[in-house]
Amino acid sequence: MEFKVEAVTWNDINRWCQILSDTIMERYQPEAIVGLSRGGLVPARILSDSLLIKDLYAVKTEHWGITASMDGTTRLKATGKLDIQNKKVLVVDDITDTGESMEVAVRFLETMSPESIMTATMLHITHSKFRPDFFAVEVPAEKWTWFTFPWNVTEDLYNLTHRVLSDPLTTVDLKKKLRENFGLVIPETELEENLHHLEKLGKLKTQDGKWLVSDINRSK
Repeated sequence: MEFKVEAVTWNDINRWCQILSDTIMERYQPEAIVGLSRGGLVPARILSDSLLIKDLYAVKTEHWGITASMDGTTRLKATGKLDIQNKKVLVVDDITDTGESMEVAVRFLETMSPESIMTATMLHITHSKFRPDFFAVEVPAEKWTWFTFPWNVTEDLYNLTHRVLSDPLTTVDLKKKLRENFGLVIPETELEENLHHLEKLGKLKTQDGKWLVSDINRSK
């Protein structure tokens, strides 16, 4: 197995965010939430609703390139106007893996003179150099897993299929390869739907009933 991949469900997301919400209410009263784009946007929105916080902002950081591969140094890519001066701020991401995204974001937000900053992630891997104030699930470093969240299924499946499509494969064989190489179990009908979506995007193509890498840009 190259590395383990686990598909996260919406039920998982809701459960983890509820754990976060309950824990945060006991220890902190944030006045603004900043979600880290892209992975932290959905949990940040869920928490803003659960905690009844209307001041919701986004900061974009980039660290990972293709699935499970780090893309150089974490960098701050883009921000809008953040009205957080003298406010209690909660910074939210989906996971702390290396911890660099959260570290860079917090350092940036501190320059805006908030009253305080606390951090929250749904998942925290113990080898991360940044430990969030709140997390729902702690993952031991020795059990490192690449988590595919509902909002990056297409992107991850695209990158994973590229790893195994050195030769053309049927849907059944591709499903088997994904299970063998990544421990990823996907129902055949769901996999087929996602593969056809990637075909529409010009990333895959079929030939004689088998899937091949295409990467042809879609015509505008």
